[in-house]
Amino acid sequence: MVDAKEKLKEKKVKLIELTTGFSQQYLNEEYNVVIEQLVQKMARKRDVPFQSGKIEIWAAAVIHALGTVNFLFDKANEPYASVTDICEFFGTKQSTTTQKSKKIRDMFNMTYFDDQFAIKTMKEQNPFDNITMINGLSVPQDMVMTPKPVELEDWEVSVAHLLDIPNLVKGKTYNESDLFDLLAVTNEKLEIFYGYLQNHLSFPFSATYQQDVGPLSVAEYDVNCLRLDQIMEFDEFYGIYIECRQERKKVTVTLAEIEVDEENPNYALIQLYQAWFWKYR
Repeated sequence: MVDAKEKLKEKKVKLIELTTGFSQQYLNEEYNVVIEQLVQKMARKRDVPFQSGKIEIWAAAVIHALGTVNFLFDKANEPYASVTDICEFFGTKQSTTTQKSKKIRDMFNMTYFDDQFAIKTMKEQNPFDNITMINGLSVPQDMVMTPKPVELEDWEVSVAHLLDIPNLVKGKTYNESDLFDLLAVTNEKLEIFYGYLQNHLSFPFSATYQQDVGPLSVAEYDVNCLRLDQIMEFDEFYGIYIECRQERKKVTVTLAEIEVDEENPNYALIQLYQAWFWKYR
């Protein structure tokens, strides 16, 4: 029988194999270095995150987490890859991938130009190496002079339209920090999204959600989604709640964490909400 340590070792090897496989196709040697650093740090956690769940999801999340802090999704940078590239390579859903990615980034306090997880090229471009004073505040001079431009993705344009945020159009570049301020998840925006979903989701519908049932195990449940929650409705941390039936009991889960089949008529709208929630929370 394979003991727990041996099983963990096998999963770690598989995780490195999958992530470096993506790197060989889309990235470069600089990414290989930080990929191994991140996986090794995850493996040293008391509760190893990839001990439970599909290893392909964790592989996608590792690439997404590192890509996020290294501007991988910015077409102006080399290498460049999209979130779609990651999900198609590993066979994962965007909502699940971004959710796990945020969990990893929160776990290790990963930020832009991170000392541990920034690739060499990004470290060399670190604007904090050149600080200037503005109104008594220390400000990175390069960031003030040349703010990071980014382009909106199609789904972000759809979210901006839904939230009635004017002047955000595809093909135009925006300051990344300004864009985050405009699309950041707030109670006010959640209220707008809640109202839109209330009018456009078709109930009931089938879904699944995962729940931690121990330090190293996750259970997946089938639920029948009945309606958006009418009491709590939403909060800024967990997002919008949804009432479901799990076998004979009623449960309330977060809309950000359920998964529905692509054939479900609600799939596109739920994916849109989840992409926005996990990126801009």
